[in-house]
Amino acid sequence: MFNLFDKIKPWNFFVFAAISFQILYTLVTPPLQAPDEQNHFYRAYQVANGGFLPERTTNRLGGQIPLCFNEFINPYFYAATNLKYVLYGHETQAANSVAFTDSVTEFKDFPNTAYYSAVSYMPQALGMYIVKQFNCSVSSIYYAGRFAGFLFWLIIMYLVIRIVPVYKWLFTTLILLPMNLYVTNSLSADTVTNCLGFLFIALVLKHVFSEKRIKLNDLLLLLALVLLIVFAKVVYVGLIVLLFLIPANKFKNKSHKYISILSIGAVSLLVILWWSGIIMQNYITYAAYDPAHNFYIGLNSCANYHLQKEYILSHGTYFFTVMYNSIFRHPEQFLMGYIGAFGQSDIAMRGIVYVLAYACLLFLALTESNAFKFSLRQKLIIFGSAALAFVLLLLSQHLLWDCVGEDIVDMVQGRYLIPLFPLLFILCSNSKIKLKYPAAIVVFVLVFVLNGYAARKIYYRFYVESFDKRIEFFCDFEKKDGNELFITTNPEVKIEGGKFQVTDTSYSGKHSAYIMPPSEFHLEYGFQYKFKNLNYGDVVEIEAWEKGTGAYLVISGKGKDCEDFFIPKGSFHPTSQNGWYKFYSIFTMTTKCKSSDVTFFIWNTSRNKIYIDDLKFSIKKYDKPYMN
Repeated sequence: MFNLFDKIKPWNFFVFAAISFQILYTLVTPPLQAPDEQNHFYRAYQVANGGFLPERTTNRLGGQIPLCFNEFINPYFYAATNLKYVLYGHETQAANSVAFTDSVTEFKDFPNTAYYSAVSYMPQALGMYIVKQFNCSVSSIYYAGRFAGFLFWLIIMYLVIRIVPVYKWLFTTLILLPMNLYVTNSLSADTVTNCLGFLFIALVLKHVFSEKRIKLNDLLLLLALVLLIVFAKVVYVGLIVLLFLIPANKFKNKSHKYISILSIGAVSLLVILWWSGIIMQNYITYAAYDPAHNFYIGLNSCANYHLQKEYILSHGTYFFTVMYNSIFRHPEQFLMGYIGAFGQSDIAMRGIVYVLAYACLLFLALTESNAFKFSLRQKLIIFGSAALAFVLLLLSQHLLWDCVGEDIVDMVQGRYLIPLFPLLFILCSNSKIKLKYPAAIVVFVLVFVLNGYAARKIYYRFYVESFDKRIEFFCDFEKKDGNELFITTNPEVKIEGGKFQVTDTSYSGKHSAYIMPPSEFHLEYGFQYKFKNLNYGDVVEIEAWEKGTGAYLVISGKGKDCEDFFIPKGSFHPTSQNGWYKFYSIFTMTTKCKSSDVTFFIWNTSRNKIYIDDLKFSIKKYDKPYMN
């Protein structure tokens, strides 16, 4: 049996495993469930449509997106923004059958992905461009982008494993970790970044241990890769330090080596300054963003690039404190995320799984047999390259996403470390530990167990309900009883406001209902539903169609063993049709008490009449609280 595993080539195993898990993750992962994937979808489509730069208005950043995308995105948006939202067959079937047409578009806001260059989306955009030439659905365009990104990743990573002269099995394992596969099976810009980072590392190591001298074509290829990395995600330009690993005898002489490396560095710096100057013209703070369109745009309300930069420059050792806190205050965040934390980084595996995964990776790094060894000087260069890229990553995140003066980078996600961790594992190389064993066995077991377990977690998250009890009703405002109460689909539930029923406008059917703005003649709220026993961890979901904007969905109540609570939530409009806006909101009971009397109502905060139709209300109760 061992002889069989000895004959397996890492690159062949990689292709088999990658395709197998691509199929598996496609089956269990709904669209748009990677971090910020909805906005990546918009940006990739924009690139596919020839928009290499985002569109900027005075206080908005994004682009024109076909209106038909809304109907496809809706259920997947709900799943991405609510840890307990489970998808049902009728929802996904309806979403996936939406026909594509670009005859009607609307401006969409995606400022967090608009900064990415077209380089980050070229494979995905190419797939989308090809498919949208035919009579297709929106889901076809989405999956074409996803498949094209995977195909690009498959080819590049295959080349990486073939090229890299050391740690072929370790590299194969790192490439096949669940987080890497999960990101690759999406429209995330990280796919291209990871490919470029791995390919650059592999080529540098090839030149380090190759007997051939470096030619001009080799230097131009390395320069091209560095520039592509700059455009994809500039923070990884720190990998350029790896060029110092290449011995001087591979060049014409020592002067030629340093002139070549410095030239690559100088050209890269010029491109960085040029591209940063272009892209930062589009920078808008949350405070300056159009308040009517700042919901779920991916910006931190207290972040400000310019003020943060001034704060760093004027506070001496402040950024060193930020780096220390970011690494040591909660390292589990990025350590877990590197192996696999899915969805919006909120679907985690068991702690023991991460421990065993790192133990196996460390075992491979310490024991895999290699024909080449790294000297102490080379290890210092490798560490310096990884450290520089990591510091640049922290600085970038801190400037763009953290509150001004905050002493930690909260958004260091493990997926950002995918191009850097191979360098840290290389540092474990040694000549003292010599074990003869087929590395393929360790890799096979680790890769299949990890990804099988991850796929199971993802499937249960998106397709298997976990509530113990649900109370729900639907009101189309068509029928009311003699007491002016609207009749719902739940015989036990009626809601107030029947006297506000109208026939002059409706989203569906013949009727809708309205709420007037506040005045001395009428109240600014309506459609009340009173119930009891809203407990800690219960989840309330509300959907409706609204004509006019400014409605707030409110839950208020009296607690048995806590203070009274009042939870207003502004409505979010993921789609619109014929002047009606669909809004969705979710409440989680975060107060640790049992309520006695609870009231749900819709509150008009605007100065205009608001119409409401097709109200759907649901309360889910869990044996284990939602927050746990």
